[in-house]
Amino acid sequence: MEKKDKRKSKINEFNILGINIQMVLTVIVVIFALLSLIVNRKLVTFLYLFVALDLFAMAYNNEQLYHRKNVTKAYIAAGIILLLYSVLSFMGVLWWKR
Repeated sequence: MEKKDKRKSKINEFNILGINIQMVLTVIVVIFALLSLIVNRKLVTFLYLFVALDLFAMAYNNEQLYHRKNVTKAYIAAGIILLLYSVLSFMGVLWWKR
């Protein structure tokens, strides 16, 4: 017999919105990755910002749809680290440059 999961994922408009936001952010990440390689290395800071936002969207989707316990915490932790790095880079606090 299979165990029934009490937290069944129900597909609704909020879950679809979360998946669409994640897809748009992933496309933006790919665009900024290509731009930072081709045009200017200073765009890496924007890349880190959008990767952080994409990780937060992934954490939301993981919590709502996939229900993997520790992966959501890992996504949030990595998103916070990248968000702090990008904000500190925008402010000019970080002293090392790429």
